Amino acid sequence: MTDAGKDPEHADFYERFCAFWKDPSGERVLEIIAPDASIHFTGAGFMSGTQYAAFMGETLAALEELVVTPMDCAGNGDMLYIAWEAAANIHGERRTYRGVDRFRLKDGMAVEEHVIFDSAVLLPEGRGGIEQV
Repeated sequence: MTDAGKDPEHADFYERFCAFWKDPSGERVLEIIAPDASIHFTGAGFMSGTQYAAFMGETLAALEELVVTPMDCAGNGDMLYIAWEAAANIHGERRTYRGVDRFRLKDGMAVEEHVIFDSAVLLPEGRGGIEQV
């Protein structure tokens, strides 16, 4: 962890984000995302935190063997950025891609989230997403 180690709220949220991805579910989304949060998800548009919990339940069920690995984070004030890598079986092949979530935190909960990644990786023809170096 980078700068988040300097801010206890960032460090706590990052640890809870990591714990979520060790055992993800739609219901558990609301452990870190406020029900009235503003969520902006690449390729899926805008939704509330409650809608996001339902969306994530469907997404987790649809992506075979999805594994999300938080890689690092950095923050400033109420903003926290978490870089992650995901791998899943998509359209019959194992695909790995990277992204970043940008959170606005309030009282330990995300009240805003932008999930940013190249959503073309989810299409049948795919695309590499953010390339690994």
